Amino acid sequence: MSDRSTMSRNHRDIAREARLFRGPDLREQVLVVLVGILTVFPILWGCGEEKGRDEAVQGQAPRRLANAPTLMEPGDDLFEPAGGSGRAGNDAPAAGSGGRWSIVLATAGGDTHPVQAAALRQQIASEYPQLRTAFVRPQGRGSAIWFGRFESPTDPAAIRAKEMIRGLQRGGVPAFPRAFLSVLPDDAPVGERDIRNLRMLYPNVDPLYSLEVALWWTGGSDQVTYDEVRRSAEAYVAELRRAGQDAWYYHDPIKEMSAVTVGVFDKRAYDGRSTLYSPEVDALMKQFPVRRMNGEELMIEVTPGDPRSRIPQACRLVSVPALP
Repeated sequence: MSDRSTMSRNHRDIAREARLFRGPDLREQVLVVLVGILTVFPILWGCGEEKGRDEAVQGQAPRRLANAPTLMEPGDDLFEPAGGSGRAGNDAPAAGSGGRWSIVLATAGGDTHPVQAAALRQQIASEYPQLRTAFVRPQGRGSAIWFGRFESPTDPAAIRAKEMIRGLQRGGVPAFPRAFLSVLPDDAPVGERDIRNLRMLYPNVDPLYSLEVALWWTGGSDQVTYDEVRRSAEAYVAELRRAGQDAWYYHDPIKEMSAVTVGVFDKRAYDGRSTLYSPEVDALMKQFPVRRMNGEELMIEVTPGDPRSRIPQACRLVSVPALP
């Protein structure tokens, strides 16, 4: 591709608990995955044109992007970071010392959501000293005010924090009736080959896709560490790039999984009406015909429950994850 307004890139012109990318592959709808190991990025079934969206690209078919610019600083943490493990007030429980779980207190949307969220966070901290370590995290087209960082939903600190928040009132009614525990958007540093860079390179292109070709996962066991998972994915990306492929990785520390994708495409990559991929995506899928897990071919059953019907699973077109 010659500019950022047209969307297919690959250096070569050719290929819950444990789920990674799941994308729109209508030709696999009748297939049942044997192993439940398949989604890191947001689930995206409709890869055809979406009416009502601004036109992000022009032209008849996806083309390669050339001369991609260097990395940009994401600058995602615009406001106060999460608090530490100390108390945030005389009666406040510890807000946790780490982890990817946190409590959503409130949200803000609209074009000015960063400013609104910052003002709301300041108001919350002023009215409720127990929550003075609350912080703002932008995500997509909105922002949320979060409190605490916890290892899991059953973390004792998380349970105490939820009970404290439930007890806070304003005018005799609960102050945060809709507060809930959730996973924080990934705020890990964006490495050079992290697929989230594509969101910075093409901020006005939506939807944005890549082809997932391989996964690594600890499997919840101690036989392989998450560090080994990350290193394996990054090593494969380096190998693919040496071969001329536009390869990327994505790490999910919560699920202890990593994925590797190739190429980047806009909405023309898949036509939901004809259920056909663009010629360039189709050629890339022929070069990478089998999705792999921990280096092995991923198998599925055409007939559920019949091991004799197992076939290799095809690679999938997936949505590029949004920045926090």
